[in-house]
Amino acid sequence: MDKKLYPLDVGQMLQYLPIRETGTQRCCNISIFSGLQTEIDFDLLKRCIQDEFRRYECLRLRFTAPDENGFVQQYIAERDDRDVPFMDLSNLTMKEADAFLQEKTYEEFNAPEIPMVEITMVRMPEGYNGMYIHIDHRLVDSSGLIVMVNDIMELYCHYRFGSEYPKPLASFEEVLISDLKKAKNEKRRAKDEKFWHDYLTENGEPIYSDIKGSRILQESRKKHGNKSLRAADVETVDRSVGVADFHLEPEATQKLMDFCMMHGVSMTNLILLTMRTYLSKANGGQEDITLRNFVSRRSTQAEWTCGGSRVLSFPLRTIISPDTEFLDALYEIQNVQNKIYLHCNYDPVAVDKMLKELYGAPDNTEYISMSLTYQPMPVRMQNEHLAGINTRSVWYPNGAATKRIYLTVTHSSNDGGLIFDYHYQKAVLSYDDIQRLYYYMMKMMFRGVDEPDVTIGELISTV
Repeated sequence: MDKKLYPLDVGQMLQYLPIRETGTQRCCNISIFSGLQTEIDFDLLKRCIQDEFRRYECLRLRFTAPDENGFVQQYIAERDDRDVPFMDLSNLTMKEADAFLQEKTYEEFNAPEIPMVEITMVRMPEGYNGMYIHIDHRLVDSSGLIVMVNDIMELYCHYRFGSEYPKPLASFEEVLISDLKKAKNEKRRAKDEKFWHDYLTENGEPIYSDIKGSRILQESRKKHGNKSLRAADVETVDRSVGVADFHLEPEATQKLMDFCMMHGVSMTNLILLTMRTYLSKANGGQEDITLRNFVSRRSTQAEWTCGGSRVLSFPLRTIISPDTEFLDALYEIQNVQNKIYLHCNYDPVAVDKMLKELYGAPDNTEYISMSLTYQPMPVRMQNEHLAGINTRSVWYPNGAATKRIYLTVTHSSNDGGLIFDYHYQKAVLSYDDIQRLYYYMMKMMFRGVDEPDVTIGELISTV
C-alpha cells in the first residue's frame, strides 16, 4: 500500500528544528511515568495499551529520512501490533527506580520510518504500578499525552469494572489535513504576518533581560564590540539540563485560582506577570521585558483528542512602568495576550526570523531568557473506580536544554497544588539561582494577590 506523505505542521516543525540545530533527537523526547498505588492487572493493561495504538493515530506516526534540505515528511502506519514490555523495579528504592527511568529517557529514536514511541508497563517501589512512556514530541505534546494516559485507563476500567467504553478519539490525519489547508490560506497568512510585523515594530527593538542581571547583556556587548547591542548570546556548546521542582500547597493554589476567577484573568498571565516582575527587579527596574509563552491550539473537541504537537510559542513583550498597580499590570498582559491568541496559528519560526531580520541581531543571540508553559489539566485518573487511589506522575527531563529557563507549571495529580518545574541550562545557571527565582516569584505573586493595588515599583523595591 502506498504511504500518504504529509509535511510537518508548524507545531511539529517547532519541535523538529532543535533536532537539526543540536544534532540530537533526544531534545525532542518526552518521558513520563504514570501509575497508581494499587495492584494492576498487567495482562489487561497490555491489552489496553495495544488498543490505544489502534485508537490514537498519532502513535503510529513515522518520519522519513531528511531530504537534501534537511526536512522530513510523515505518514501514519496502518497498524502497530507490537508486544508491550514489562519491567519490575519494585526491589529498588524510588530514587533508584526514577534514576533508571531517567537513563532510559536519554535513548533516541534515530532511524527513519521507525516507531517513535515506547510504552513499558512498570512495577515501581512503594506499591505503584503503571506505565513508562517514552515518545517523540512531534507525536504528542503534554496535553496530548495526558489525553492518552486517561484514555488507556478508561479502557482499563471498561474491561475491568464494566464502565462505559470511552468515546472515539479524533483522527490525527483529518486534523493535520485541516491545519495544512489553513496554513495555505494566503489571506489569513497575510493578516497574521501584518499583525506580527506591527507587533514587533510597535515599540522598536526589544532588550534582553536575565535573572542574573544586566551583566549578561553587558558581556555580550563586549564580545560583539557593540555598546548598544540589545540581544544576548545563547549557550550552544553545553546544553546539559538542570531541574528544579517546587510544590505549592493546595490551599495556596486555590487562593491564586480564586483571585483569577474573581478578576477575570488567567493563571498563565498571573505567572507571566510575576516572571517579568522578577526580571525587572534583577535588571535594575527595567520596564521593557520580553518572555516566551507557549500556546496550546486545542479549542475544539477534535483538536483536543487528536494528539500531535499543537503547542506554539511566541514572544510576549510588555513595557510596564513602576507606578502601574499589580492588577492593572495583569490586565495589560492579558490585553496583549488576547491579541496574540487571534494570530497564534502563525508559524512561530517565521516570527523569530522576522524579529531577527528587523533588528539584525547577531547569530546565536536572543532577546528572551525565560519561557512558560501552563498545563491546567493534571495527569489524573478520571474514572470513579479509581477515585481515592494515590497517583504518581513523573516527567523525566530529556537531558538537552535548548532554552535558558523553561518553566512548566502543572497541577499535582494528588492534591491539585501547583508544581513549578524549572528546566535550566546548567552551564550558565545553578539550582540556587532557580530557587531564588521561585522564592521571589511566590513573594511577589502573593503580595500582589493580597494587595492588587500595590505598584510594580513597590513590589520590586520591597519584596
